[in-house]
Amino acid sequence: MNKNPNVIEYVIPDYTFTAAIHNSIPGQSYRALGGGLQYFAVYREVNGSGDKFYDFGGTAGSFDVYNNQWNRLLQLKEEIPGPENVNKRAAIEILRILAVHPVTDVIGDMPYTEAMKGLTILKPKYDTQKSIYTAMLNELDIALKSMDLSKQNVFGNADPYFKGDITKWKKFGYTLMMRLGMRLSNIEPATAKLWVEKAAAEGVMTASTDIAYRKFANITGQTNPRVDGLIAGDFVTPGGDNVFGGKWSAKFIDHLKNTQDPRLPIISVVWVPSGNTYTADNSVAKQRGMVNGSLNTKPTDFDTYSEPSLLYLHRGSPIITMGPAEAYFLLAEGALRGWNVGTTAKAAYDNGVRAAMAQWALWPTVAPHSGVISGAAVDTYLANNPYLISGTFENQLEQISTQKWVSMLGDDFEIFSNWRRTKFPVFNYKNWKLPNGTLSYYPGNVTGGKMWRRFSIPIAEKTLNPVNYFEAIKRQNFSEDQIDLLQGRMWWDVGPGTGQVN
Repeated sequence: MNKNPNVIEYVIPDYTFTAAIHNSIPGQSYRALGGGLQYFAVYREVNGSGDKFYDFGGTAGSFDVYNNQWNRLLQLKEEIPGPENVNKRAAIEILRILAVHPVTDVIGDMPYTEAMKGLTILKPKYDTQKSIYTAMLNELDIALKSMDLSKQNVFGNADPYFKGDITKWKKFGYTLMMRLGMRLSNIEPATAKLWVEKAAAEGVMTASTDIAYRKFANITGQTNPRVDGLIAGDFVTPGGDNVFGGKWSAKFIDHLKNTQDPRLPIISVVWVPSGNTYTADNSVAKQRGMVNGSLNTKPTDFDTYSEPSLLYLHRGSPIITMGPAEAYFLLAEGALRGWNVGTTAKAAYDNGVRAAMAQWALWPTVAPHSGVISGAAVDTYLANNPYLISGTFENQLEQISTQKWVSMLGDDFEIFSNWRRTKFPVFNYKNWKLPNGTLSYYPGNVTGGKMWRRFSIPIAEKTLNPVNYFEAIKRQNFSEDQIDLLQGRMWWDVGPGTGQVN
């Protein structure tokens, strides 16, 4: 019969959609971005050390989105024609755009209109990032308008996010539209205003039940992949030294301490030596971050620095794809810019903080940490750190962006994009002490002490699709021998600021 009994040769729509959801979680790049965005610091010279920029490890872009997520969704969409499946196809479009946009956000131009046409086009052209954003927003708009409450839901129980709830899928899609629209705020403010206002008018994620997140379990085959990577890379055992010599950064911990943030004792711990073992101490006074790019040998006080708590590193912890915290901060920025988003900047900011604090209750309690933050604690935090309603535009934008930096911890690629767009928070990479006592960039760094602003196009394209590859890098002001400088800006990354002191 020439049939493999162990291979399924047809699409099972429900299973395929569930698999697509499982692969829709946001990415984390602990080495290259986690350090560069100053969540983490390391003392070793390791590949992709984003706080030292010691080499280019971890900054190669990937086209896996084509043969993985986009291909899966394309096959699924072809299996569910007919008007009765309109909501399913719309959800598939939301997932496709959710998967594609982070790729263009880190590499710029890429194949889009000619992508996924391997039967007729083997060497697809590279679309400009501007045209890709135009297409994504228009396609998202069409998909969301097509959703019909009178038709079938979105895969029912095969939908791990919303159990098929069409209304929640629409909020998810419009929140994504608002994220993409806001990306254009500096390069095309009028276009950004149009899309952000449209999304706000249609309705975005604002309730705790709107949150899209993936559940995991501390069971083999069901564990949180982000946590698995952190543990394998740096936090195998509580306390003592670890693989890459990593800790929370001083920038991150100092901010949480200075603002008396109730999230600090949830996510951070100092492991205190006690004989041959270590005891967890999550008291605020004990927390201490390591200064980025300031060390290349293990410090004698290494044990006194903070690292992620066992709650944060629980293999059964969730990963948030998108939720009301991000939506509210986007609304706050829209209101700050004077756009009609149905709220004030202060009200949206306060609601964003409340949503961001509340989402930690999704994490399992691991003594001495609980993710439950009381309403009173949030009220106190907001009273101590009020929204800067009388501050300058820059003051308020910095406050919103810094809060996103804290609240979206783990979603490295989105924070990387938001930082490049807004230029906040401002990071300092000049922390290496010279013999004369002055501070400089880490010696031997490959970037001139500057944070990456893009990733490189996958090098395989030089062989597989050379004409379009070279055209794309030339169009983006690169030459082949300069591409690894990685300081070129995205189309939407404009303005005089850089987001770093240098």
